Formats: sequence, C-alpha cells, structure tokens
Amino acid sequence: MFKKQYLAVFSAVVLATSLLPTGSQAATGTKNLQAKYNNIKVLYNGVAVPTTIEPFIVNGTTYIPLRMMAGVFNKEVVWDGNTYTITVKDQADAQHAAELAARDAQIRSLQSKIDSLNKQIADLEDDLEDAKKKKDDDFDDELDDLEDQLNDDYEDFRGAEWDISLSGDEDEIEVEIALDFDEYEDELDDSDFEDLVINVIEDIWDEFDDADVVGEIVDSSNNDKTKYDFEGDASDGDIYFEDDIIN
Repeated sequence: MFKKQYLAVFSAVVLATSLLPTGSQAATGTKNLQAKYNNIKVLYNGVAVPTTIEPFIVNGTTYIPLRMMAGVFNKEVVWDGNTYTITVKDQADAQHAAELAARDAQIRSLQSKIDSLNKQIADLEDDLEDAKKKKDDDFDDELDDLEDQLNDDYEDFRGAEWDISLSGDEDEIEVEIALDFDEYEDELDDSDFEDLVINVIEDIWDEFDDADVVGEIVDSSNNDKTKYDFEGDASDGDIYFEDDIIN
C-alpha cells in the first residue's frame, strides 16, 4: 500500500506541470497531489489499450498517458526537454507511407519517360529542321542551275541580249527578264516577248512542274522599270502575258 501511494505521489509530481495554469499565467514548481488508482482500463472500440503506466484520478479528473492515446490515434509524440514542450503530430501509417513511396516511384518513372520522349521530340525536330534546310539548299542549287541554263539558252534570243534571274520556292518561282529597251525595242515586237516567256515558263515546268510562275520583263536601261507582266498557272498549264492567255 505504501509503495502504491508513493508511486501515486511521484507520478503526480512528474505530471505537475500539466495541472498548472496555462498561457501567460503559466508557472513552474512542484506540487504534492493525491492520486487515486482504481485499476482504470482504457478501451478503444471494445479492445483494451495496453500501457505500462496505469491511469489515475486527481481531484475527480482521470489522467492517462499521452503516448498511449497517441498510439491509438496514430499520432507521434515528441518531448523537448530543453523547452519543456510536448509536440503531437500526425504519423503516417506503414501502408499509407508505402503507397506514397510507390506513387513517388511511379511519378519518377513517368517523369523519366517524359524526359526521354521530350529528348526524342527535340532530336526529331532537329532532324526535320536539318532535312528542311538541306531540301531548301538543294532547291536553291537546282534553281541556280536552271537559271544558268536559261541564260545559256536564251541570252541571244531573237538577236537581243537577255538576262534572266530566278528566285522563290517550290510553290512559286519568280522570274525577272531584263532587256535594254533603248537598244532592242525597235527590233522586237510583242510576239517575240510572248515566245520567250512561253519558252522560259515551259522550261521551268520541266524542272518544277508544280510551281506557279510569276514574272516581269524589265528595262535595264531605265532602272529596271517593268515593261510587261506574265505568269504561269501550274494547275492548268495556262500562261498569261499582260493578263491574256498566250498558249
């Protein structure tokens, strides 16, 4: 009996701070309290909660170990002896922690796949850009070769000196035909210009059959002033000279 009372007093002394005022009125010190033990049991959902420290009653209030109930409600209790502070926080159960770990692993795996796919996309975009650049370069080379060929074929067409320039892309090729009108205008008529335009456009279509052609004949003796406009519609093969079909 003496041992039981001694433990009661000792436990009350240890827990004295929990019975003192809180907040701004909190105090420190030691009080002797009379604790009553009566084989108190704690049941959770009908099952006894095990504990190594028996609950007791002081002044009509029943006290039970905080760690015991923290375990019941899956809480973690941390005691800071320097500040005399008890911290209670949520504690993830093992299954929940395992699920979170599995999801984290899945996220990392998916992120790795995303990074890999993004790299593949970037590589494909680079390859596509390189292919497009090569295609453009090849087209430019072919257009330059065609320009040289046209000048070789028509530089002295009908006894005049012509200079033909090409530019554009696979969809539309632009043509400029330059002539010194001061020197040759009296020697040529509209049919000569039309024949040259037809020959040039048909030669272009021999190389680039899907490309529309737009062009002009300019006067090299007058700041390349436009004298005639012409165009070729690749979809139907019509050639227009000054808005009139000539083929």
